[in-house]
Amino acid sequence: MLSTFYIWYGIIIRAMIDISKKITAFSFLAALVIFSVTFYPTKAQTASGQSSAITLSVSPQTPQPGENVNLTLSSYSLNLDTSKITWYVDGVAGAENIGQKTFTTQAKNSGESTAIRAVVEGTDGSTNEVDQEINPAGIDLILEPTGYVPPFYKGKPLFVSQGSVRLIAIPNVTENGTLVDSSNLIFQWKENGTILESSSGLGQDSVIINGTVPTEDITMDVSIIDSSGTTVAETSKIISASQPKILFYEDNPLYGELFNKAITTSGYYLGQKEEVDIDAEPYFFTVATNDNSNLNYQWSMNGNSIDTTGGKINQLVLRQTTANLAGTASISLDINDLAQIFQYTSADFSVNFGQ
Repeated sequence: MLSTFYIWYGIIIRAMIDISKKITAFSFLAALVIFSVTFYPTKAQTASGQSSAITLSVSPQTPQPGENVNLTLSSYSLNLDTSKITWYVDGVAGAENIGQKTFTTQAKNSGESTAIRAVVEGTDGSTNEVDQEINPAGIDLILEPTGYVPPFYKGKPLFVSQGSVRLIAIPNVTENGTLVDSSNLIFQWKENGTILESSSGLGQDSVIINGTVPTEDITMDVSIIDSSGTTVAETSKIISASQPKILFYEDNPLYGELFNKAITTSGYYLGQKEEVDIDAEPYFFTVATNDNSNLNYQWSMNGNSIDTTGGKINQLVLRQTTANLAGTASISLDINDLAQIFQYTSADFSVNFGQ
């Protein structure tokens, strides 16, 4: 009985060893297949039409309507310089040449996409292709500086040192042919490269910024982000500060201030008038009125200071006190804002009096 037990025990052990060898061999073959797939990829294209062998880059990534778009092919595994490359725009061949790695096209209007396809034919007969869709979107950036301008002024104020300006972004973004409202878009504002967190967010299509001290150019960037988190449009604007300006006008007792005709540096002819009122208008200063208490007017005639106490601070009264006397006098004015020390300017004109 004991010998029979040992015989069956040996048979079972050999069977187990054979099974173990077969399992090991199968595992080795499976590992070999996995290794082959991992380190020796095929040249098959992905389902989207993109080839893993080539990469297509677009500049700018968010083109504006009508803007030129530069496309560039690159590859780590293919020799593009010796390959035949054909570029298609909306299915029509736009360029075809050996080593044609770059191509330029023009973005369409907002809401109109352009289909780009690049086909690469290698010297070994292999073919790879990559697709790209160009969807232009634009931003119109409007600047609204704050500052004083006189009545009937047809323009808008200029941005001056230590002034403030409101920027309004008007998006031109479409989805499925419909213009997207600003309230459904995310706006990201940057001032000199720094994100303005409190002014950025959903529907935040405007921002107010103030001039720097000392006076420097301000670079403003705005990006529009859709609901999926994709940047669909962006633009930038460099804002430079201008100097305030002084213009002089006659204040006529009958018609009032004659804004239709400024007094130029060539002078004002007083003639035989006994008296005339000249008003100064401080364009673009950060004040609401021309007689604001922050504005300091310093009038002078022929280099001598003139005391205008008791009258309008922005007005100079010219009188002829000597009869039959003719000549020319030089009138100058300096204005500075006591609250904004970088807002100052000066101007002058000449007065011709007598015959």
